[in-house]
Amino acid sequence: MWVKRLKQRQGFRAVVCILLLAALFMTAGCSGTTYFCDNGKIIKTRDQMSGQKVVIDVGDGDIILPRVQAAEGSKFSDGTRTFWFKGDELIVESAGKTPYGRCTLFR
Repeated sequence: MWVKRLKQRQGFRAVVCILLLAALFMTAGCSGTTYFCDNGKIIKTRDQMSGQKVVIDVGDGDIILPRVQAAEGSKFSDGTRTFWFKGDELIVESAGKTPYGRCTLFR
């Protein structure tokens, strides 16, 4: 009886280990950052290609933007939308406006 319970526990532990490893592999390389904006919007970002591109999720699909020259911080733009990271803040510009207001890093 106790041998059967031991085998069941070992099987359960094996399943848990496999699930944890699968979760680890699925999230590897997906380090993300979350910003909360004045208008209540949540923006999630992920670095790609060693900082040369950024993946931005504003809730309606991913936007991939290339890095552009900036005097300060990190700036990514496609000419229409600009995401400018300065310290713990994110400034979003679209069509000359800042639709999200001030966005700050969530810690």
